[in-house]
Amino acid sequence: MARAEQMDDEVESERPRRRWRDRLWNALAGLSLVPFVWIFTAALFNTFSKADLRHGRVPFWKSHEFVMFGLGAVLWLLWTCLCFLIWKRPRPVRAYVFGHEVMHGLMARVFGGRIKEFHVSADGGYIVTNKYNFLIALAPYLWPFYSVPVLAAWGVSYFWKGAPYMREFFLAALGLTWMFHLTFTLWVLPRGQSDLLGPGRIFSIALIYLANAMLLGGALFIFAPEVSLHAYAREVRACALAFYEWVGNGFAQCGNFIGRLAGGRSGT
Repeated sequence: MARAEQMDDEVESERPRRRWRDRLWNALAGLSLVPFVWIFTAALFNTFSKADLRHGRVPFWKSHEFVMFGLGAVLWLLWTCLCFLIWKRPRPVRAYVFGHEVMHGLMARVFGGRIKEFHVSADGGYIVTNKYNFLIALAPYLWPFYSVPVLAAWGVSYFWKGAPYMREFFLAALGLTWMFHLTFTLWVLPRGQSDLLGPGRIFSIALIYLANAMLLGGALFIFAPEVSLHAYAREVRACALAFYEWVGNGFAQCGNFIGRLAGGRSGT
């Protein structure tokens, strides 16, 4: 079984022991992210579904930019399906493991950690570092590693004369690398990833989903220039108000139901 990471004894000894209180707090922290998951997901769909046809533009999902992004994503999906038919697993695993461990290492360095050992193979990989927190553990799932060089190259390409003619290539590459990140993330998460044990599964999955939803929203702004950040923020606020109004109504109805039950019992 391919493993994206295995923690060795040194890292395990430096990671604090997880007691039942730690697990409880991690679960509560994960549940506290659920409202944000709902709010940002609803805001994402609402914002771009309301993208109108100002200035004769077609809807963003029919735009040239989105079609090129989607083409890259579809190409990777087709390759993944072929891999499962032939090898029963996605490929190339080593490339994913490399990006996975590099993200762990980069985040550890951000927090002042030292990388004592770095190992990558087709069967899995690991790093040994003297720092550990939930951002280091979950870094590979929160950001598509191979999309970073694509975006960097896209930025540098504007200094070349042929930059306008390379836009389609970079959009397709961005779609391919983002789908690479998504498919491998969905493949490794159910396979008992040790990365999720420290932060807790509920918190980890909620944060991973939230981070990817926000990144996808940021990418879609490229394809819908008529949608402003202000409009997206306004939609987030509206969805938040709607969510908490729904929660408040639910509590009020529960209170009324309990009150009727108490009144009925006292009357008897």
